[in-house]
This record gives sequence, C-alpha cells and structure tokens, in this order.
Amino acid sequence: MQKEKPVLELRMGPLHPDEDPALGVPAMVYPYSAGIYGGLLGGLAMTPFAVAYGLLSGSGIWYPVNLIAATLIRDWQQYTPYQISDFNLAGVLIGLAIHFAVATGLGLAFVTLLPTLPGSPLFWAFIVGPILWFGATFGILPLLNPVMARLVDWSSFGLANITYSLVMGIWVARTPKIKAN
Repeated sequence: MQKEKPVLELRMGPLHPDEDPALGVPAMVYPYSAGIYGGLLGGLAMTPFAVAYGLLSGSGIWYPVNLIAATLIRDWQQYTPYQISDFNLAGVLIGLAIHFAVATGLGLAFVTLLPTLPGSPLFWAFIVGPILWFGATFGILPLLNPVMARLVDWSSFGLANITYSLVMGIWVARTPKIKAN
C-alpha cells in the first residue's frame, strides 16, 4: 500500500543563519553578561550629562543624583529643588546605586530581547534602549519618585539616554556570541 503524499507541504527554514531549525530559536546569542556590562558602561556614560546639566543649570552637580535618591529617601519628596541640590553622602550613594541598578537591569532586558530582533544590536540599541529608559521613566518613575518625574530636565535626560544606548549597543555588538542552551 502506497503512502498518500500531502497536497501541500509547508516547511519553514531558518529565518537567520544562526537559528536552530529544530528549536526555532537562535543557536548563538549574546551572553547575559554583555547586557550587564553594557548597561553598567552605558550608565557610566550618562554621568557627564548629569554633571553638565547640574553645572549649566546652576542647580549643582549633586542635583541629578539626589533626584534619583529621592526614590528611597521619601522625606526628599517634599524638598524644594534648592534643598535637593545640596551634597548628601547618603543621597549620592543611594542615587548611584539606584541609577546603576536600573542601567544594569535595562541592559539585561535588552540582551534578553535581542534574540527576537533581526539585525545589528547597535541598531536595536537606539530603539530598544530609549524605549526601555523612557518606559521606566514614564511608567514607573511617577509612582516611585514623583519629585524626579516633575523636576527632571528632559533634554539632558534624552541626550543621556541616547548616549546610554550607544555605549550599551557597542559593548553588546562587540561581545562574542555564545551557544544558546
């Protein structure tokens, strides 16, 4: 007895040369460490923009980091911009910890999303990086830190985010891929 042939056989090959056709997932991916280090370096690259804004606006170099620290130092939610601009060691340490935790988390989120996106990581860094930062800023920041949401300078923040994306994207793109498990 002869086996009946299907009328139409649909077969999808790999969408990308690195994709494993049996699994439908990339065979090679960027390691999580690329996103972590890329996020840290991108967060570090944002610092000159924050310092420049503090100096040029007259609010001082501690103002941006203290705005971030107001997320956890709840009394600062009631402070005036003048009070927020004063040096405070706890504010600097807390603000930096929050900033680098978010930068690292977003870098990790980026490298996790990357296998689902075609093309260069650098290209996607300019799209996904700002979307992640602005999503966190507009979606979460007003709930956690209304004073920062109200007082942040959006032009310097935008430039800092573009710089973050550039540095993170370059780092990830230059990191060798590893075999996906």
